[in-house]
Amino acid sequence: MVAAGGDFAIAAPRSQALWRAYAAIPEDRWVDARDMRGAQVTACDYAPAGAPAGTYTIVRRVKVRTDEVSTDPRSRLRRTIPTGQLQLMLDGVADHGWAVSFLVTNIPADEPDGIVALEWWFRGRADVETRIKEHKLGAGLRHLPSADPTINRVWMWVAILAGWISALLQAITGYDQHTGRAHAPTLPIPGGLAPRQTHESRTTPGHHRTRPGRACHPSSAHSTSYV
Repeated sequence: MVAAGGDFAIAAPRSQALWRAYAAIPEDRWVDARDMRGAQVTACDYAPAGAPAGTYTIVRRVKVRTDEVSTDPRSRLRRTIPTGQLQLMLDGVADHGWAVSFLVTNIPADEPDGIVALEWWFRGRADVETRIKEHKLGAGLRHLPSADPTINRVWMWVAILAGWISALLQAITGYDQHTGRAHAPTLPIPGGLAPRQTHESRTTPGHHRTRPGRACHPSSAHSTSYV
């Protein structure tokens, strides 16, 4: 794809090389991110070994209060905070730290506005994934209600519509405070509206099955993939 002139943007694992690149970023390089409270972004020259020419890294950090950090060592949030900084927070020496993410890309962008726009665009991918998860868990798409594909198709579109209406209402009422993924999920479907699974429904064809469970790309002339 790259050889054919395509662009790429990849969420990179937090390797030691990336942590070193992060530590070398001057404090005055950080600027506020778009539509994400407490977040700042910048860019650095880091590129993985073998990356094509023009590759660089966009870095985002989000301010995290000490009381937001779990004591469970398996916590995902803990893995996003630099080790030394995390220890200071756990020891009560620091009242906040920074959760850090890395985006490796070859899409040209000016600093700082272009970097801010590119990070904001890429973050839309996570929002889409979150919406899909909410549709599955909050709007009944984890288990479809019928053996009839027509019924399931109607159920799917109603659930998707409900999810987008929920997101729209949060946006226009100010409930969504631009804190990244920290928004209210789709309301769960009441159990009484969904058929409950019985022994008969598990064994008789035609009966209902298990009841359901509870934005812009920056201009580029090339095709782009992101993962």
